[in-house]
Amino acid sequence: MGVATTRSSSEGVRPATTSGAGCTIAWRPTAGSPRPGRTTSVWPPQPGERVEERLETEVCVIGGGPSGAALALRLARLGHAVCLVERHAFPRPHVGESLTPGVWPLLDALGVGEMVRQAGFLPAREALVRWEDATGRRVRAPAREPGVLVDRGRFDALLLGAAASAGVKVLQPAVARRPERKADGWELRVLHEGRWVLVSARFLADASGRASCLGGRKVPVSTRTLALYGYWRGEIPHGPETRVEAGPDAWYWGAHLPDGTFNAMAFVDPESLRERGIGRRTLEPFYRELLGRSGLLGAWTAPRLVSGALACDATCYRDAEPIGEDFIKVGEASFSLDPLSSSGVQKALQTALSGAVAVHTLLVRPGSADAALRFYTDDQRYSVEQHAAWAAGYYREQHGYEERPFWKRRALPSPPTLAPPEVRPVAGDELQHRRWRLASEASLVDTPCIVGDVIEVRRALSHPRLARPVAYVDGVELAPLVEAMCEGLTMPQLADTWARQVPFRQGVALLGWFYRQGLLSEAAASDPP
Repeated sequence: MGVATTRSSSEGVRPATTSGAGCTIAWRPTAGSPRPGRTTSVWPPQPGERVEERLETEVCVIGGGPSGAALALRLARLGHAVCLVERHAFPRPHVGESLTPGVWPLLDALGVGEMVRQAGFLPAREALVRWEDATGRRVRAPAREPGVLVDRGRFDALLLGAAASAGVKVLQPAVARRPERKADGWELRVLHEGRWVLVSARFLADASGRASCLGGRKVPVSTRTLALYGYWRGEIPHGPETRVEAGPDAWYWGAHLPDGTFNAMAFVDPESLRERGIGRRTLEPFYRELLGRSGLLGAWTAPRLVSGALACDATCYRDAEPIGEDFIKVGEASFSLDPLSSSGVQKALQTALSGAVAVHTLLVRPGSADAALRFYTDDQRYSVEQHAAWAAGYYREQHGYEERPFWKRRALPSPPTLAPPEVRPVAGDELQHRRWRLASEASLVDTPCIVGDVIEVRRALSHPRLARPVAYVDGVELAPLVEAMCEGLTMPQLADTWARQVPFRQGVALLGWFYRQGLLSEAAASDPP
C-alpha cells in the first residue's frame, strides 16, 4: 500500500498505508451492504446449452484475480494440470490498488516480482495521516522496499499471464454455471468464445471473491462497512503522498494512481445511507458531501470525478469451511480483512501460496489429508483473528471522535490474550552468565506445517504467550532443540548442547528469540547446573 510503519516485524502495517483492497464492486445501499457468500450461478443447464467441447483437468480454478492466478501458477509449477475460468476480459478496473511492502516476498516466491517492479507502477514512499489527532503527520516508508500503487487491471493481467505461461489453461472471458459435484470430482459448464465447454476436474478452487461460487456460511468478524469511492482528475495539494484521515462518522483514504487519477475513498456505516434515504441517484452528492468534510481530500484545484460514485462492501468475514478433500476457497472467497489491515492483496497471495501446498498435499499424499485440512483451516482462522485484533487496535488509537457511534462500533476491546512480557534490558555479559530453563508452561505439541512442498505433522513449541505453536524459526526446527535443553545452564552452555543441530552463533541467536518471547525462566539457585 502506501507507506508502511510497523509495530513489530510480525505485525500488520499501520493505517498510513490503508486502502479498500480486494473490494468487489456492488451496490445495495438501501438494503445494506451485500451479504457475503451469495452467488448468481445457475444450475441445471438452460435450453440451448449444448456442450460442444469437453475439457478434463486435475484442478479447476474459478476466478482470475490475484489469489486465483497465484494458486493456478503455483500448482502448475508443482506439476498439476490446471484450468482457470475468469469471467472478465483483462485488463479490467478493480479497486484495491495499494499494495503493502509485504507483497514483495510473495511476488518473488511466485517468480513475478521483477516483472511487477519493471511495470512502471508508483512506489508509495510517504503518507499524510490524521488519525490520532487533528494535526496530522507525515509517515515515511522504511528503508526497505516500499509499497506500491498499481493499476489493478494491469497488475492482475500480469499475474494471470504468468500463470498461462506456466501452462495453465485459461478460459477468458468465460461464464461458468454453478459447479456440480460428481462421484470422482466436479463438473461445470463454461460459455467460452460462444461455445459451451464441459470442464471435468478432480479438484475445485473457488477464487471468485465475495460472491463465492461455492457459497457456504460466512461468519462476520466486523461491523458492517460500506466503502464509497471514485476516481478523480485535478490537482491536489501536498504532492503524491497517500492520505489517511479519521472523520466524525467515516474514515478516508486516498492515493494517486499510475494512470494519473486519484482514488478517494470514504468508509461509512451502511445505516447512514439508509437513514438519509440515499439511493443510486443520490449517491454521488452524498459521496461529495463526505469528501467535503475531509481536510486531506477536500482541497482540490478544478476537481473532476471521472468515474461517478461507486460503492463496495468492506465488511469482514471468514468462511466457516474454507477447504475440503476436493475443494478450497482462496482470497475473498475464504475471508475478507478490514481495510485498516492494509493487506488485502497481500493476504490473497498468501492464501494462494499456503493453499497451493494444501491442495498439492491432498492430491499427492491422501494419507496426509487431515493434516492439510487442519493446516489451511487453522491458518485462515489465525489470519482473520490476528487482523481483526490489529484493526480494533487502530480504531482505538483514534482520538477526537471516539464517542461517536461509528468509532465505538469498531474500537472493540482486544481479545483476552496473554501478551509477551516486557523483558528488562540486561547487559549481554550479565545475560550470558545467568542460568536458564524452559518456561514451565511451554510444551511440544503435534502441529501440521509446511515442509518443502507438502503439509506434514511436526512437533511444535506451544506456550500461552505464543499466538500459535511454532515449529520453525529461521528455518531451524525447534523440537530437537527443546528436547536437548537441560535446566540450569547458561546461554553459552545451552548453545553448546545444540551444536549438533545448529552452529554456535545461530544457537545464541535462537536463545535470544526464546528470551524475547518470554520462553526462558531463570533457574533457581538449587537447580542443577
